[in-house]
Amino acid sequence: MKLLVILCLFAVVHVAASTESECYSDALGQDYRGSVHRTKDCKECQSWTSQDPHAHTRTPANYPDAGLGEHNYCRNPDDEPNGPWCYTTDPETRWAYCPVYDCASECYSKPHGGDYRGSVNQTTDCKECQSWTSQDPHAHTRTPENYPDAGLGEHNYCRNPDDEPNGPWCYTTDPETRWAYCPVPNCATFFNNLWNISKDMYSTS
Repeated sequence: MKLLVILCLFAVVHVAASTESECYSDALGQDYRGSVHRTKDCKECQSWTSQDPHAHTRTPANYPDAGLGEHNYCRNPDDEPNGPWCYTTDPETRWAYCPVYDCASECYSKPHGGDYRGSVNQTTDCKECQSWTSQDPHAHTRTPENYPDAGLGEHNYCRNPDDEPNGPWCYTTDPETRWAYCPVPNCATFFNNLWNISKDMYSTS
């Protein structure tokens, strides 16, 4: 009986996590129900109920279970292989993918994201990250040599070598912006809450 209750609880919490988080848990992101509304190159998304500037058939009426509606949040109604996307308000760009990632690989578990080893390489305002082995345009001391266990290297993926409080970050290739945080979600809350609730149920039953 306890196992059945815990399994039901898992299903409910799983749905809540998929609904409220800014990452997705199924293979192609069809379960994503967050509120990201810009593409990876920072283009504003077109509302799913609008046909302007891009006429389309991905409407709430045609895809009633895809989380579409009178909003412009990224979704994946038609199984695009790289996750949630949207039509854009740019007449020159019909559609593009959004900075929404797989909860299993593109999230962090430690409080400040020191364990993140994914491949997000843009900041929350769509600035490209500078490689950790580069000193241009920003000279810095957060190098692989100085932080050998922080996942730094000859790449520009977001990391948190110095325990910044709001998660993974990077230096940017914009000379006017030294560094910024990255859109990497925290995946610890869902699993920790599920485990604690399950333990409480077991101990009090």
